[in-house]
Amino acid sequence: MSPSTTRQRLLAAARAELTERGHAAISLRAVARRAGLSHAAPKHHFHDRAGLLTAIATDGFNTLTGQLRQIHGSSPEEHLAGLGRSYIDFGLANPALFDLMFRPSELHPEDPVLQTAQASALGILGSAVRHLAPTEPAPRDVPALTLISWALVHGLVTLSRNGSLRPAAATGTADADDANADDADDADDADDAELARRLGDLFSAYLARVLAGEPPRQTP
Repeated sequence: MSPSTTRQRLLAAARAELTERGHAAISLRAVARRAGLSHAAPKHHFHDRAGLLTAIATDGFNTLTGQLRQIHGSSPEEHLAGLGRSYIDFGLANPALFDLMFRPSELHPEDPVLQTAQASALGILGSAVRHLAPTEPAPRDVPALTLISWALVHGLVTLSRNGSLRPAAATGTADADDANADDADDADDADDAELARRLGDLFSAYLARVLAGEPPRQTP
C-alpha cells in the first residue's frame, strides 16, 4: 500500500470517528484500528493527535473554500448573501467538522498548510465585502467588516444548531408594530436554519447600503 493510500485511509477513518463520536473522543489507536492499520501508522503520517486533527481541519477548510467558490450572484449584495447561506449550510451539514475547524487548542494552529486553507476561505468573503463598495480604493474598514460578516454567519450556525435562534427571534419580535407584523410572522414560521439564512441576507443588504453611503433601511 502506498504512503498516500495509507494516509487517505487514516483520514477517512478519522473523519468517521469525528462524525460518530466528536473530536474529543478521537485517538490515534482508535483511528488505526478503524482503518485496519498498525497502531504506529497514524504517528508515522501525522506525528501526533493534533497533527491528525489539523489535517482533517485543513481538508474541511478546503472543502468549504470549494463550496464558496461555486457561489455567484447577479450583484455584489446577492453574492455576499449567497456566501453567507453557503457558509451556514456547510456548518449545519457538518457539525463535528465545523466544531473542529475552529478549535485551535486541538490543532497545530501555526501549521502553514492549515493557515493557507483558512486564509483562502476567509479571502473569498473579504473579496465579496470589498466589492460592495462602489468606489476604489475600498474603504479601510473592509478587513474589520469582513471579520464582522464572518462572525455573524458563524454565530448564526451555532445559534441555529443549539435551537436558540427561533426563541430569540420570537422574543425580539413580540413587540413588533403592525407595520412589521408580517416580518414577525415570517420569523415565527421559519425553522432555525432558514431563519439563519434570512438574517444573513438581511445583514448583506444592510452592509451593501452602508458601503454605498445610503441610509440603512429600517428593519425590525
